[in-house]
Amino acid sequence: MIQGLILTKKNKGASFKTVSRKRFIELELRQKKLGEQTLSECIAYNLNLTNAIIESCAQNGIEHYRLSPSLFPLLLMDMSLELNLATIKGANQILNLIKKIGATSMEHNVSLSACPPILTAHSSEGLASDNDDSVVKTVRQLDFYARLFDLMGFPADYSNPIHVYPHLTSKDATQANLEGIVDRFYDGMVRCNDGVIQRLVVGNEEKGCWNCMNLFVYFHQYMGHKHRHIMPLGYDSLLDDANPSVLQGKRVTTSQNVDAFSKTWPDSASPVFHWGDKGSPPEYERGIIWEMEKKDFTVAPKEIKVVAPKKKATKKKTAKKTNAPKPSVKKILKKIEKTAPRPPTFNHLYGQ
Repeated sequence: MIQGLILTKKNKGASFKTVSRKRFIELELRQKKLGEQTLSECIAYNLNLTNAIIESCAQNGIEHYRLSPSLFPLLLMDMSLELNLATIKGANQILNLIKKIGATSMEHNVSLSACPPILTAHSSEGLASDNDDSVVKTVRQLDFYARLFDLMGFPADYSNPIHVYPHLTSKDATQANLEGIVDRFYDGMVRCNDGVIQRLVVGNEEKGCWNCMNLFVYFHQYMGHKHRHIMPLGYDSLLDDANPSVLQGKRVTTSQNVDAFSKTWPDSASPVFHWGDKGSPPEYERGIIWEMEKKDFTVAPKEIKVVAPKKKATKKKTAKKTNAPKPSVKKILKKIEKTAPRPPTFNHLYGQ
């Protein structure tokens, strides 16, 4: 078992900063670009904190971390403000901090994953939505996170997965309806850039039609046969407990679902699942990364600094930031194995 970390909002040892839309507008009205500067400082703080969390993970034997959805307040959730990471005040500093996170992650062998804030388990947005505005917002966030991983120097593959949910539950669990949802999801997915498609993982939901069984049959097998895309599946034990799968009158066990889902992932990547139950997840033959939530994870305060963009006069500090170890994107990309497309996984439980 490979231990992964998810920090909850209740965690007191590593709290991310945020800026509300109201506060941002108030600052902009008070002084031009003041809102942007405040937001930039907030993002810089969050990125510094993320770097410290990764280092603390390594110190505590944790080999994986899911990025906080609070990393970039306002930047992704409010399109009306027209904020862009490339043009926001202090953009160069933020870019250097993003690259530093990638370097720290690779130096300490702590892998990363993400679940965009618009695509949490309780979101109504998604790639399968019949509302085009919803699809546009979803694609925008997914493209952002794929670009974020690219900037960190990671290969475009499932070693740094982006987790999503179907987000279109239905009481009509007929084959035709569920196939239609998968078709719409696929149509939305191909509107994303390639870096998204090569990282995207779909997980089971807390209620409705997308339990583990239907997810395997339709998002993995049907999508593979119909659209020739092999979709890896993300398993969540807590959501499986809440929305179990029943086959021939018997409940499908955790072990059976984990075995089926882990085989949907390519051999080159460790499956990244979420364990929400009490105790520790069971051991399996294949190395699985189990993301687990912690409320008492404390980060060394020496790494948590707000680096204000306005302090550009102190060139010595800026030089030290740019001298931080940077990952070689070219070397990493050379290591990516080009494997031929493989057929959907056959599972003795769910069939083919």
